[in-house]
Amino acid sequence: MNTRFKHYQISTTYNEVVLEGTIVYWSKDYKVILKQPMYKEGNNLHMMLAAPARFVTPLDATAVKNIKDVNIVDVSISKLKKLYEEAIHENA
Repeated sequence: MNTRFKHYQISTTYNEVVLEGTIVYWSKDYKVILKQPMYKEGNNLHMMLAAPARFVTPLDATAVKNIKDVNIVDVSISKLKKLYEEAIHENA
């Protein structure tokens, strides 16, 4: 895997089930991986290289001049829930 990628742990409770996962990302790409209570990887999401923006989590405390930060934590928690729903239907 590309060494530029960072990992940010996320968790939430959904329908009384604790979901745990990871955001695997760098400035222009990310994906969400559901790790518990089952395993499922989401699709890679990509931002155009020419866009003056970057994907961030709380790990990225230092701002970059003239670059807009796009926080991906909240949307990733929503994706974690979606992955869980998909995994339930696949295993039914």
